[in-house]
Amino acid sequence: MIIALNHKSNFTKDEILDYLKDYKKLNTNNHKMILIPSACYLSLMPNNIVFGSEDVSSKEMGAYTGEISAEAIKSLGATYTLINHSERNTKMNENLAISKQKLEKAFSSNLIPIICIGDTQEEHKSGIYVDKIKKDMDYLLSDIDKSKDFIIAYEPIFAIGTGLVPQNSDIERVTTMLKEIYQKEILYGGSANEDNIEELQKVKNIDGFLLGGISLKLHSLQKFFNKLQ
Repeated sequence: MIIALNHKSNFTKDEILDYLKDYKKLNTNNHKMILIPSACYLSLMPNNIVFGSEDVSSKEMGAYTGEISAEAIKSLGATYTLINHSERNTKMNENLAISKQKLEKAFSSNLIPIICIGDTQEEHKSGIYVDKIKKDMDYLLSDIDKSKDFIIAYEPIFAIGTGLVPQNSDIERVTTMLKEIYQKEILYGGSANEDNIEELQKVKNIDGFLLGGISLKLHSLQKFFNKLQ
C-alpha cells in the first residue's frame, strides 16, 4: 500500500531533524512511503526517502513573492505534490480553478500530483457526494491527458482532523467510482489512525492512506503499521 504522511504546518527545524532520525527506524512492513513535510523543510529531506510537497504555486517562476514554483520544488528532489487539499480550499479560499492551474504546473514540471477530492457533511448526508466528487474530478482533469501519472486521495472534508469517519460502504461508493473511471491508485484520508485501520482496510479499492495527525507521532504510526496488512 501507499502511505503518504502530510505534516501540514508543523515542526520546527530541530523537530523535523529529530523526526527524520526516528523515521528511518520505522518498520513500514515494506509499504510504499511518501513523506510530505512543510515546504521550508524540503531541502532537508535525505536522498534515500521519497517525498513530496504539500502545495505548489499556480504560477510559473517569476515575480510572485512568497510563491514556490513547481520547478523549484522538483529541483529539491521532490517526486510528488498534493493538489486541491481541502484546507487550501476552506482556509486559503482557493477554488477548483486555482487547483487546476496548480495541477497543470505540477504535470509540466514532472511532479506526480496527489489529487485530493472530498465532500462536505451536508453533501454527504444529502447523498449527492459521489456525483459531486466526479464532477470536481472531471473539471480538474478536463483537457488533461488521463494517462498521465497521478494518484487520487479521497478525503471527506468533515472527517479531516475531526475523528468522524464515514461508513465503509459510503467510502467504498467513492473509491469504486474513482477506480472504475480513472483507473488510478486511490488513497483514503480523514481521521485514519491506529484505532480504525483494521476496519478501514476492509474497504475495497483503497490502495493506501493519506495520513495527517498520526503522521506527526511515530509511535502511533508504528502501531498503525503493525495492524496494516
